[in-house]
Amino acid sequence: MFRFLRKKKIIVPDDYKNLISSTDYETFIEQCLKVLQNLDVEVVSHDNGDIVYKGRSDKESHYFLDNLVRQYVQADEKDKYLAIETHFKKLQETPYANEYLFKDYDYAKQFLKVLVKPTDIAPKIEDFVTRLDYPNLLTVLVLDFEERFHYIRKDEADLWATDNDELFKVALNNISQEDIDIRKHLFDDKFDVFVLLSGDFSASFSLLIGSHLDFAIGNHGSLIGIPTKGTAFIHPISTKDVMDLTTSLYHEMEKFYNEDPGNISMDFYWYDNNGFQTFDRIWNDDGSLTISMPADLEIKINNE
Repeated sequence: MFRFLRKKKIIVPDDYKNLISSTDYETFIEQCLKVLQNLDVEVVSHDNGDIVYKGRSDKESHYFLDNLVRQYVQADEKDKYLAIETHFKKLQETPYANEYLFKDYDYAKQFLKVLVKPTDIAPKIEDFVTRLDYPNLLTVLVLDFEERFHYIRKDEADLWATDNDELFKVALNNISQEDIDIRKHLFDDKFDVFVLLSGDFSASFSLLIGSHLDFAIGNHGSLIGIPTKGTAFIHPISTKDVMDLTTSLYHEMEKFYNEDPGNISMDFYWYDNNGFQTFDRIWNDDGSLTISMPADLEIKINNE
């Protein structure tokens, strides 16, 4: 199986072309396949940053390589293979979790978390427990157990006989207990921006802005950017010139989006008491980008 798969032409996915060369990506994939072979994982196919393998009960499962490829390119040359090996060892299915956690909700609920993800995070995402908080993004219910995230399928959640609203409530409460580093920065010498930094949960923590980040809410709500899972930018909107901030903040977000694991979105979002709305982004024919605020925010600012 391994020797056959190596003959497949390996092409760098478009999303990775700014991160890794064709030669290095081919080496990366071959090392991934070697590690999985050593772990007795039966690989079915690999293409476009997705390794398909046979999981529980011979069901096809997926290893998405987005996070790993970013860790790989940032690792020292001598540590690259170890980074792959460590990553996949953490992802091995845990019979204890599969057989026990979904039979005992009272025990399992301490591990419930949420992750904010792009809508194309996985094939058949409709089979998993998700909801929409940020427009065009998914809030995904996961178990954070034994140093890995398990995306919870609907059939698995059904075993708990608990309403999904309650599951998300518990998961967000668990997120509120995470250690998030919050730093205040001054952009363009006049805009206060709060930067949330963590390994995995900054974007998730931003969902708690109304209850845990009230200091980042201005008279007109907040401007939010969540380029990666571990980084969130929040500006309390109190002045009419908020659009002046978007240029410098966009460039800062772009660095994190392109270089850090778990990239999410380059969109800006507006938060007020009614939830989240998206700032429009339009790429012009000359390659420039136009960003415009939501109509409701524009009305609110102009009526102050």
